Amino acid sequence: MTESPASSSLQTRLTTTFPQTASLSRQDLEALACDDYPASTLQQQQQQQQQQTESITPNQAYFEAFIHSLPQTQSLYRAHADLLRTNEAKASRNLERQAPLESLRSETQQLFDRAKALEAEWATKELQLNEAQKRFNPSALHFHLTQSASQLNDRSEQLANAFVEGLPYPRDDSGTAEEELVDEASFVRRYKQQRLLYHKRRFVADRWARNQVHWTD
Repeated sequence: MTESPASSSLQTRLTTTFPQTASLSRQDLEALACDDYPASTLQQQQQQQQQQTESITPNQAYFEAFIHSLPQTQSLYRAHADLLRTNEAKASRNLERQAPLESLRSETQQLFDRAKALEAEWATKELQLNEAQKRFNPSALHFHLTQSASQLNDRSEQLANAFVEGLPYPRDDSGTAEEELVDEASFVRRYKQQRLLYHKRRFVADRWARNQVHWTD
């Protein structure tokens, strides 16, 4: 006579500690206690119990299909795909711009090298510029103006002496003209021009010396 399984009618410390024994009959338990219980039977029962446990767990493929069917998941996938396409498009545009950028970089480097070379020459050019500008500073201009007025005064006096004494005098003020006697009409015209220009320059030079002349650009 075979008794019903112990798990259906009896809960003991043995079945609590070893749940695998809960489905064994009394004869099986006695055989197990006497080392007569076949190991294959115990392993088979353990495999059956494991299969029952696995049958309770959802199928992985079904679970993934369920997750992928959710609107939130599909929205995330679409956003991911859009970002991927956007990145690929940007990468393609960057590759298209690579050649022009390399050309621009080379041109920029050439211009930079030229600028550095010009910067190195600036010190010498600046000295030359300062030397050339010395003729145009206020003190130099005032000196040239005063000197020019003095020369006009001297030439007008020489013209007057030549006319009074009847001596030959250059026909013009070019410095290479031939000399001839100065007639009255020519003397009056040339003397008047020279004295007028002399007094203008002398007047400006005197006012400049008194800081009464202000030049504008």
